[in-house]
Amino acid sequence: MCSSNGCIFALTGQILFSGQVEMSEIQIELIQTLQTEVALLEGSMKVFSILGHPGFFLLAIIFLYWCLNPRLGLRLALLMGMTLGLNLALKVAFHLPRPYWVSQDLRVLESSQSFGFPSAHAQGSATFWGLIAMDARRRWFSIFAVAMVVLIGVSRVYLGVHFPVDVLAGWAIGAAVLFGFLLLEGPVGRWIVAMPLYRQVFAAFAGSVALFMPSLLAIIAIGDWQVPISWTAGALETSGVPIDPLSLHEAVMASGFFFGFAAGAAVLRRHEWMPTARNGFWVCLFCFIIGLVVAGVIYYGFGLLVPPDFLPAAYLQAAAVAVWVSWGAPILFSWLTRGVGDRGIEM
Repeated sequence: MCSSNGCIFALTGQILFSGQVEMSEIQIELIQTLQTEVALLEGSMKVFSILGHPGFFLLAIIFLYWCLNPRLGLRLALLMGMTLGLNLALKVAFHLPRPYWVSQDLRVLESSQSFGFPSAHAQGSATFWGLIAMDARRRWFSIFAVAMVVLIGVSRVYLGVHFPVDVLAGWAIGAAVLFGFLLLEGPVGRWIVAMPLYRQVFAAFAGSVALFMPSLLAIIAIGDWQVPISWTAGALETSGVPIDPLSLHEAVMASGFFFGFAAGAAVLRRHEWMPTARNGFWVCLFCFIIGLVVAGVIYYGFGLLVPPDFLPAAYLQAAAVAVWVSWGAPILFSWLTRGVGDRGIEM
């Protein structure tokens, strides 16, 4: 049995999936056509898919925050945390399959353990490149950003990991999240900045809980629903990679990183520091590499100390890395480059 909310989500998901089943032949034929008729694009499609991966967004955000534009980096970190948290919750709420889970007629060029609707790559790219384009305010860059969003979305269909409707929904939701962020960041930001530090840290924690709760509620709402055996078997047979779409691990990691980044940035506001690029390319590169190495040591070292399936530990692991990124590394860089630059900046 499922709860009333769970039944609503389940019914909505089934209606969507029924529509996909009715269109499945058309959508799968489209994917097959892309894979066969333009096979030469396989390499480039894989590259664009990487450019829409959360790991790429994270590296880009860290580079911006440490080296070029701390304020934009912070804005992107908060925005991407929000859009990822929402995406993970919606995936569970609708619990719809990926193409290669239900069809063995596709070449599986990439795999994923989560549900397919909506596409995280499409949603994330719309918010990430959209905010950068709004910040840059250059026509040529806006055209570039739109091209990136489109190509990343198309790559996910080409690789067989999304139906076209997943990508379209991801674009629409990403644009809505970006619009909401731009509408609210001014008044909410001024309200938070006016708080004392301890309340800012608490607000960061509360925000991280708010990011996690939709995923938890979605899991509760679907009740005793189980992933169909045909999906798990199909995914394993076609890709060789098992799926675990009901796991809360990614949602916990996303919320932990949001808390650590926001809290660390709040503490850092009490210090003056400058982007490392102000000190030259080689100083920037050196600091970036050192910062990533330390972040890796924290992440993997923490993982060795606690079991990976213990969710509170996963939250602390992500938060610890994020605090290093948003506070610890800039403090270290300021010390390492002392005397190289002549002035600091405020975020």
